[in-house]
Amino acid sequence: MTKVDEAELRASVRSWLSMPSGLNCRVVSLLPKAVRDPRPDLVGITHVGGELNGDFELVTALVRPSTTRFVSVAGETSAQRLQADRVYLACFTAEERFTENQIEVALQLGIGLLRIDNNLKCHRDVPAPIANPISRTRRELLGQIGFVECQLCGVAFSWQACEQSDTESGYVFWNEIWADHHGRLRNETVSDRRYLCPDCARNLNMLSSLPVEDS
Repeated sequence: MTKVDEAELRASVRSWLSMPSGLNCRVVSLLPKAVRDPRPDLVGITHVGGELNGDFELVTALVRPSTTRFVSVAGETSAQRLQADRVYLACFTAEERFTENQIEVALQLGIGLLRIDNNLKCHRDVPAPIANPISRTRRELLGQIGFVECQLCGVAFSWQACEQSDTESGYVFWNEIWADHHGRLRNETVSDRRYLCPDCARNLNMLSSLPVEDS
């Protein structure tokens, strides 16, 4: 089988995740080296909400240059269901296809399969089913790629800009009373923070400026 650069394989999968014909992930990020196990190669965020909600899915992908040790790698991919809503194993297969046994393993473990051909084009042979990740672990992975969840509408957005507490970029606030009540204050400081996305921060700011009607 032809050998290809693994960086090119990751770039191919990243492109597929981002494309409307793929998963239409608005954000796909290479993970910092400090991210703990289970460690994917790529993480994407795709918004699945609409007119009445702001739901999103966290998608991970593990990228491999071949199908060697397929069962072990598939098990490693499946472990990412602890932190993501959908998980994929992407393998370079050249002109070959996944075997029936490999597809059966993927279905049993609840992972999706992406096949990368000689032209570095991705083919989704097995769609990833929805997982049931641990909420805390999911939030940790989201934060490790620089994103947080809005406390009001539930969308995912970048937290870096809203550290400025600017309603145009979002808002961060600190739950000091809650932290004090639960013994989480350390040297009179608190790390328990919550975030509002730019839309919710702006909408609340507009509501607070409306005149109060007399009853």
